[in-house]
Amino acid sequence: MQRYLHAARAYRWLLVAVLALVWVPGLFAAHGEYANTFESIATIWVTSAPQELTQANLDELGNALPRTMATQQADLLNQLLQTRSFVRDVVNRTSLAPALAAAPDEAPYLDDVRKRFRVQAPGNNVLTVSFAGRDPRVSAEMVAAALEVRVERVARARLDATAALNTLYQKDYEAAQADAMSANQQLDQFDASHPSTLSDVDQHSRAQLRLVLDMSLARLADIRARMDRAALAPAIRDISGIEFQVVDPPSQPRSPSGGMRSALNIAMVALVAGIVLAVIVIFVGALLSGRAPAVAVARKSERPSIESAPATDSAGGLRAAREQRVG
Repeated sequence: MQRYLHAARAYRWLLVAVLALVWVPGLFAAHGEYANTFESIATIWVTSAPQELTQANLDELGNALPRTMATQQADLLNQLLQTRSFVRDVVNRTSLAPALAAAPDEAPYLDDVRKRFRVQAPGNNVLTVSFAGRDPRVSAEMVAAALEVRVERVARARLDATAALNTLYQKDYEAAQADAMSANQQLDQFDASHPSTLSDVDQHSRAQLRLVLDMSLARLADIRARMDRAALAPAIRDISGIEFQVVDPPSQPRSPSGGMRSALNIAMVALVAGIVLAVIVIFVGALLSGRAPAVAVARKSERPSIESAPATDSAGGLRAAREQRVG
């Protein structure tokens, strides 16, 4: 631990420089994100339509149209925002349409627009749609365009569902119509073959044929009523707006808002990055400071052996000279 503290003191100016290079730009970026973000919010009241309007046939086909509570509407809008065609239609209805047309690749542009939308359901019947952008006018345009495109998509889906439902009803209607015509023909043939006074058995047979015809006509009228109700129910729901009412329409924000979360994220990233770089500098400095004494000790241990070699050679030379003299 002392080694790391010593490295931190030794490289304190480098640490200050690293933290300044990371933290200062990060704080400026966070402040710019907060000061230049304008969020426009729309509040919508959603509720379930009456059962008569959501179910085209209570007995056979069940619920033909989905319920429209806040969570379901939020899920629906979030799913629509995941499609590029929906986001493209939204952008094309705002002043950003030229920028989208000029973009070399619209995929990143649409992804950035999608990330700025936020759909929430704070209550069972309350839905909020917001968009955070750089321009307050564009933020309001985006929310309004998203609601408009959503209404058109839902209306188109209802029309498609109604068309499919009418196709099924049409087949049932044709079958019921054929049964009614067959029952009517059988009754006419019976009346033509019995012009005189009818006996009790003939009256009973004619009553049965008449009952079959009446039941066929009643079934035919019931299917026709279901077809009319299936065609009118979506139109009435769309016209009345009973299940999707914009209580607070989007407006242009006058002051920065909605950028606090992104600004905090930027600031936290800069803070963590600065701390990580500082730890790396201290760790590397501690390693370098630990290797320096080891190198110095190694050099000192090698120095006596190097210095002793000349001394040994000189001693050997003196000894040889003395032996020569003695000889």
